[in-house]
Amino acid sequence: MLKYMIFRIISIGLLATLFTSCSNDFDLTEPPREIPVVYGLISAADTTQYIRVEKAFIDENIPANVLAMDPANLYFENLDVKIRHNRTGTEYNLTKVDGNTVGLQRSPGAFAQAPNFVYKLASKTNPLTAKDEYTLILRKPDGTTLSTATTRLLAKYENTDVTTPGVNSLIGFTYNGDFRIVWAADENAAIHDIQLIMHYVEERPGMPVERRSITWHMARNYDRSTFSIRGREFYEFLARNMDANPNVARYFEHFSLSITSGGKEIRDYISVGQANTGITSSGEIPTYSNLSNGGLGVFSSKSQFLRTNIGATPPTIDSLKNGFITKSLNFR
Repeated sequence: MLKYMIFRIISIGLLATLFTSCSNDFDLTEPPREIPVVYGLISAADTTQYIRVEKAFIDENIPANVLAMDPANLYFENLDVKIRHNRTGTEYNLTKVDGNTVGLQRSPGAFAQAPNFVYKLASKTNPLTAKDEYTLILRKPDGTTLSTATTRLLAKYENTDVTTPGVNSLIGFTYNGDFRIVWAADENAAIHDIQLIMHYVEERPGMPVERRSITWHMARNYDRSTFSIRGREFYEFLARNMDANPNVARYFEHFSLSITSGGKEIRDYISVGQANTGITSSGEIPTYSNLSNGGLGVFSSKSQFLRTNIGATPPTIDSLKNGFITKSLNFR
């Protein structure tokens, strides 16, 4: 029996999160081979693309948690990583860099923290074309292809792509009404996360004024471009997540609205992961990958909409201050 450790990818709410897990023991009938593990979400809005390429590792004598702390087990010593623009055939070379030096620190956990290698493409000098297909190519030093994966690059959002609420509209929540969001997503965007961030000021006796924000995750892994929610849920969210303190005065400032969209590969990952869950499931979570030749992980595309400095309607401000759900939060 051999210990076999792999990475798994969570959804875009994650959209940019990579986690690790250690599987059950497996009987391996094939000889050991190099298995790439990829996490990469390219974006038309980013000036730099980062792709994480690591490797699964196997040892019948050393526990997986020990192997994971040795960087020699995590990274390929020599690997040619490219992204090919399928329409033109142009291949872009990615540079191996230490993520710790560019603000991409690995989250604490079972794996070695340093070095923290990722592969980088400066898309400012190598611009990517929205809606076109791109293929990630991993080649060995001898030129043979280790694995590939293909995705279609989502178009970046424009401010006018969210039509409800409109560009200059205020956001309003009524207890008995619905709040709607309507947006024009790229036709290849298959899944969305929606967040509303409320920015506000807190004043405490004898303390400096403090600016704060609270994020409401309105929807995760949503598969349509029209969203509706009961208005009172906004106030109920605040009441659940903010302390009622009569010595704290709060003042609303503005909202920010964020929509993060992912490609079909992210949607398929989530669908596969949920296919064997529930009360009648076997408890084994299937592994999704769009990499060829037995590679593991996900190569896909993402796009993010962000509108800031959105005001609130007067009735919404009044409900924050005087409504029975949030009156104890002391908004003024």
